[in-house]
Amino acid sequence: MGSKKAPPPPSSGAGASDPVSQPKKECPEQCKKKVFPPKEINNSVSETISNAPAPYQAWNGTYSWRSKFTVEVSRSPCVIKVVMKLKVSGTVTEAQKSAWKSAIEGKWSNKVTMKCPDPKCEEACPGGYSVKVEIKWVDSGEHYTITANQPAATEGGRAGIGGTTSMTGWGVNDTTDIAHEFGHMLGCPEEYFTTDGVDYTAGGTKAGFRDADGGIMNNPANAPKPKNFDAIKKAAESVMGVTCTTE
Repeated sequence: MGSKKAPPPPSSGAGASDPVSQPKKECPEQCKKKVFPPKEINNSVSETISNAPAPYQAWNGTYSWRSKFTVEVSRSPCVIKVVMKLKVSGTVTEAQKSAWKSAIEGKWSNKVTMKCPDPKCEEACPGGYSVKVEIKWVDSGEHYTITANQPAATEGGRAGIGGTTSMTGWGVNDTTDIAHEFGHMLGCPEEYFTTDGVDYTAGGTKAGFRDADGGIMNNPANAPKPKNFDAIKKAAESVMGVTCTTE
């Protein structure tokens, strides 16, 4: 019998069966353009403030509230949006309400990007999701009722800019402190003096209140810091079933 030729070696050229070089399977268009159902968030929040000096000693104590908002996630465009539905009680003009809305949306929107990779659809929003907030004025179904305070209003010894006194007591002439109060609605605690064991005075080298380098929860005139979006990040993660990072 004649000799048999040995079989040729496996091909190593273009098109060879190499799992590493195989193109990734594209995820369906409906995955890349998915719009997730809105989700209502209603979480318990608490904070403890201590070491507040005079004249702020009345602020020392433990406070609790509910953080409520709607989170909407879209992959076309790539946006995580917080919708806050507010009902207003008291005397306020449409122009003043418009100023509130513009101030809050301008302070909190487009400040961070959230990267939320989906291993089941790697092509979905690879550059991350922009984060936006929207204020909606409603007559019912509200997350909160806002009391419109006149400029000289006080509440429990507190008096902010333009009559703002609390998370739900907004001064009609204020467009600064209300953006801080909106942060509480998102679940952010204060960043004053010592809050929840964190020393915001940096060992007494800063005031710990309205510091020049403080974020919005310390100094309402400034922008939010990435950590101030943690509640939004957790809400988005629960909607998509993935893990996100804030940049």
